Amino acid sequence: MIQPPNKTNIAAPQQNMGGQEQLLGVLRQAVQKEAPNENFDTFMKKLAKVVKDPNNKLIQFGNTVFLAMRKPPDRVEIHTFSSDDPSTLVKNFQGLAKLLKNQGIKHIMTYADSPAYLKVAKATGLPVKTGQSTKVIKGVAKPVYTFTVDL
Repeated sequence: MIQPPNKTNIAAPQQNMGGQEQLLGVLRQAVQKEAPNENFDTFMKKLAKVVKDPNNKLIQFGNTVFLAMRKPPDRVEIHTFSSDDPSTLVKNFQGLAKLLKNQGIKHIMTYADSPAYLKVAKATGLPVKTGQSTKVIKGVAKPVYTFTVDL
């Protein structure tokens, strides 16, 4: 049985949580690492618009924040912001899958432009289907790895 990580926050923008400073720190570190030319305030304004939609939530496991974008009736697209090491990230994905399954989600979708995520996906032990596609990221079409999990 998968044990959930020690700390889990499910945050909506209107909630005032004790872990909000940690959540912002994780997001700041992830943006600096993945998009060093991106202005953090601009990023946060874009993120705030996204999470205003009640189908979109921020879910935090330790130093990993997932943006879960529900696609009714039972699908979720995930975007990951993390400062955790790969083995901890694996546990966080396992915890996320368990949480979403308990909420009635049947399919998780995500993508990444780094092949390192292939190792993370395989290490989760989840039934991950991988593929390759092209996504427009910041106005530029890029090859990406796609990941789908049927829960």
